[in-house]
Amino acid sequence: MQCTKIGAFKSSYKRTCCGVPQGSVISPLLFFIYTDDITNASSFRTTLFADDINLYYMSNSCFDVFQTTVNLELCKIDHWLRANKLSLNYNKTNFMLLTCRKHNPASFKVIINNHNISPENNLKYLGVLLDKKLSWKPHVQKVKTQLSRACGILSKLKHYTTLPVVKVVYNSLIHPYLNYSILNWGRASNATIQPLIISKIKL
Repeated sequence: MQCTKIGAFKSSYKRTCCGVPQGSVISPLLFFIYTDDITNASSFRTTLFADDINLYYMSNSCFDVFQTTVNLELCKIDHWLRANKLSLNYNKTNFMLLTCRKHNPASFKVIINNHNISPENNLKYLGVLLDKKLSWKPHVQKVKTQLSRACGILSKLKHYTTLPVVKVVYNSLIHPYLNYSILNWGRASNATIQPLIISKIKL
């Protein structure tokens, strides 16, 4: 049951048959409970973060079998969504094919409820840019751009303030970008990481 209260005014109670109340402090927890069993809906490995759902499937079978399996598993996901009265935002849904073989991603078709899902070379997940070769080049380039702006601010600021203030600015504008998810993208090749080292030296 739920109602809306504004000041001294309170609406009548209405039964909630699906979904979760909006604006409540426990809404995020209720949403997690509501969607948690999607991990059991298919053979995909699943990670959940708020309303973002990421599906992974690994296979060493032939390309055609892999494509068929992925689409069959997506049918199960679609069935789960319908059973739970949830809808998928097809415009914000993409897929990325990671393979060391020479396959054309354009020939790999992913379809959910008669909607073609578009392939991407780069995907953003929780602020980290993933590329289909896992080279981390797009993410390093993104970090470099962010650091270049921050270094410009610091190079001017250091002439007008004290070192403790500069350290605070560094810890706010530079360190978080270098540290965030570095256990993943920090494994990139030396050639890929080199632009960040140059940015640091220029500071």
